[in-house]
Amino acid sequence: MNEKEYAMRLQTRTLMFVLLISAIAAPLAQAEAATALTLVRARQLALAKSPSLRKAELAIDQAGLVKQAQDYNYLPSLSASADGAVDYGHSTANGDSTSLANGLSGSVALSASATVFDGGNNAALSKKYDFATQAARESLRSERITIIDSVDSAFFAVLEDKASLEAAASDLDAAKLRLQIAQTKADIGALSKADLLQTESETASYQTTLLTARKTLASAKAKLASLTGLPTETELEQIDFASYDGLLAKLAALDDAGLDKLIASLVATAKGLSPTLSSYALATREASMALAAAKSAYLPSVSAGLTQNFALASTGFTPTGSLSLSATLSLDFWTTKNSVDQAAIAVKEAELDCSDQDSTLDLDVRQAAYEWIASGLAIPSSAKALEYAQSNYQNVLEKFKLSSATSSDLSTAQALVSADETALIAARYAFLSDLTSLRGLLGLEDEAKLLEALPF
Repeated sequence: MNEKEYAMRLQTRTLMFVLLISAIAAPLAQAEAATALTLVRARQLALAKSPSLRKAELAIDQAGLVKQAQDYNYLPSLSASADGAVDYGHSTANGDSTSLANGLSGSVALSASATVFDGGNNAALSKKYDFATQAARESLRSERITIIDSVDSAFFAVLEDKASLEAAASDLDAAKLRLQIAQTKADIGALSKADLLQTESETASYQTTLLTARKTLASAKAKLASLTGLPTETELEQIDFASYDGLLAKLAALDDAGLDKLIASLVATAKGLSPTLSSYALATREASMALAAAKSAYLPSVSAGLTQNFALASTGFTPTGSLSLSATLSLDFWTTKNSVDQAAIAVKEAELDCSDQDSTLDLDVRQAAYEWIASGLAIPSSAKALEYAQSNYQNVLEKFKLSSATSSDLSTAQALVSADETALIAARYAFLSDLTSLRGLLGLEDEAKLLEALPF
């Protein structure tokens, strides 16, 4: 075998080996990606695990039962009674003793009563409990959004802290490289002892930063694990920030009129969907129905009753019955007026609370929207700044190797890279966190629906 044939066979074997490794590695990579925890799955696990959500669901059932009990007042009240007796040992007029059959007596009574008019009290209370049931459903929706907000925050915190840990590790690697070069220069007398000590000190500082980042990440993982019930070492699916590039471009292109339109659209959506605002509105309606129930006391209450008796005696079976109609009216009008006045004040308080919540929601949505837009616009500028800082660092590093730049120059360049990378990480996850806050204020559980509601 000549040298050329040997080289070709070696190249072929190498290529086959690479293909074999790729074939094995690809399914493993896919399996790892498939097992990574997604944000959607984390939300589902947190919702399924939350005891507060279960309590909110039970509150709906409880409110429904209260409403059902009130509606039963529309139905007549039914009752039944029975009694019997036996007289024995008595003599008749001619001296004969009575038999058991002649001494047997008894009766059965069936009765029904219903309120035919109550001044609208029952209808008002039934409607009030309708609103209470709707309020319980809104509380459930609010609790779901709160849990989703919590798990989103924990999920993003883990990813942000992981990115910060990787950045800290990269900073430490760069510091170690600088220390290695500095040590070589010091050994040949091309770097002063003071500069070497400064480089060693900065390297130790980056080491401390790395240790702190590890602890912070461990804490964030523990919080997410407590919400989802999964192990702390569960891998998370990374966020594809490139998918937001189109949205960021649209936000950057907004003029004043477009920004006003965007904010107005978000505020309108929030006022239509916010469970918190809806709960305040329902509380106002409940108070109004309580006022109507209090006013019903000014009118009489009319009830009807029917009683049917079936008597059994020695003379035979005797059915009897009666029909009654009664009306009652409280003449303590001062007491009724006091109750009405209290209910009227409660209505005014509920209306003020609802109005205040409306204004608060308007302000909160506007502030959240501005913060979200600001953090979004900071991402491109932070990315550009990091790109320049990294390019400058490489340039200064090469000069430092050639002794054309000082250790201080390289330290400054590295610190700039570290600061800009930290700023980019913070901007990206601030954008996601602000988006989560805005979504929650709008009463939505999915950010996709929020993005669909944007007027561009």
